[in-house]
Amino acid sequence: MKTPAVSFLFFLACTSVILVQPACRHATPGPDPLAALYSNTQVIGDIVYKTAGPHSLKLDAYIPVTRLGEPPWVEYSPDLKPVLFFLHGGGWTSGNKISRSLFLMPFLSKGFCVVTADYRLLSQASLPEIISDTRAALRWIYDHSRQYKFDTARIVVSGESAGGHLALMNGVLNESSRFPPDSNEAGHELKVAAVVNWFGVADLVKASSDWDSVYLSQVAGPDPAKTTTVLRSCSPVNYVDAHTVPILTIHGSEDRAANYDQALLLHDILGKKGIKNQLLTIPGKKHGNFNSREMDQAMQEIWNFLSSIQILN
Repeated sequence: MKTPAVSFLFFLACTSVILVQPACRHATPGPDPLAALYSNTQVIGDIVYKTAGPHSLKLDAYIPVTRLGEPPWVEYSPDLKPVLFFLHGGGWTSGNKISRSLFLMPFLSKGFCVVTADYRLLSQASLPEIISDTRAALRWIYDHSRQYKFDTARIVVSGESAGGHLALMNGVLNESSRFPPDSNEAGHELKVAAVVNWFGVADLVKASSDWDSVYLSQVAGPDPAKTTTVLRSCSPVNYVDAHTVPILTIHGSEDRAANYDQALLLHDILGKKGIKNQLLTIPGKKHGNFNSREMDQAMQEIWNFLSSIQILN
């Protein structure tokens, strides 16, 4: 015969089973979004988008698909998708498209198409020519928008460090900019909808005060008489006007490689011009040494920013 205490414990156990089971069912996790990327994304690598002398410049495209398990193997969505156009950093002297691929994963999990491109480095081309390379990659997105379901009204250009600078240039240039090497052979204006700038410089004249003479000659060319002209022509701040797209900048407060003052300067100029922009400062951090919590904070800021301008639904 059960004692009253045992009977009460038996009652609690039965009640717990009844109460806990529904809660457990609600807590069942869904598919791991990283594991799901293979199922819903096709990667098309090393597409040549431009030939410049001996250099064949390539890009990678990450396209949302449905895998069929038989020919034609994948099916593209009938719906147009937002596009992330991402440019790697490395001081315009190093780096490549695959080295920054982890920046792309959160966007893929949100259903973006992603294009990331190599460009010539300063050992191969001038900085104006490098900027022109990235414009050619953006033109490729326009030229292939029907094939891959790119929504050209929702192109977000992004990059970190030198890539942040190149992203900014793609965000501020327009048909009236008269950027010397930027031809428009395809006959359409190369518009983007927004820029996400990870610690890129915006005023190269001011930024160059921290550069040594060797690096300055790499960036601006060997002729000192042309240094200021080249730096000005490649400075995003000099193209900001009423048509400039919304810009989000993410920058560490202790950054010395791309001084934090650059972020403040850009934020101030955009504000005075009435351009929608946000500055997310990561306190105490240097050139991109953000921890996992800070990266999560940055990504949440990006989603909020893109939602506010109807890039994300």
